[in-house]
Amino acid sequence: MNEPLIIDSSAFISLGTITDSNYIKATEISTQIHNEDRTIIMPGEIFTEIVNVAGKKIGHKVALDQANKILDSKTIHIEETTSAVRESALSKFQVQPKSVSFTDCIVMAFADEFDTSEIFGFDSVFRKNGYIRIGIDKK
Repeated sequence: MNEPLIIDSSAFISLGTITDSNYIKATEISTQIHNEDRTIIMPGEIFTEIVNVAGKKIGHKVALDQANKILDSKTIHIEETTSAVRESALSKFQVQPKSVSFTDCIVMAFADEFDTSEIFGFDSVFRKNGYIRIGIDKK
């Protein structure tokens, strides 16, 4: 198995929304991840965000279906935030522009915790902070 990567809600939402501007790219990246047998780490906050967004935009039934697919997945591992990861995320958040969410900082802190620079997500903040958006940025 290869190095794990961290997934952001932007990737998961794009995968589930055929009209999303990143849908095709997200699908290509997802296929690449599958072909490389990569382990995907999903912070617990991302799981919550995905269920909330799907629930509000599409409905609770769809949100529950998505939640169950994630929970049943053999490649997506939900990890809860430790105090150390939360503190790291707060340190990152402190130096970010106003447009950067704390959740993005959680994703970056998880990448550090799992000793990976690769994130499956579309937010440019990841690249600007030295992480690699898999399938988008060059290693």
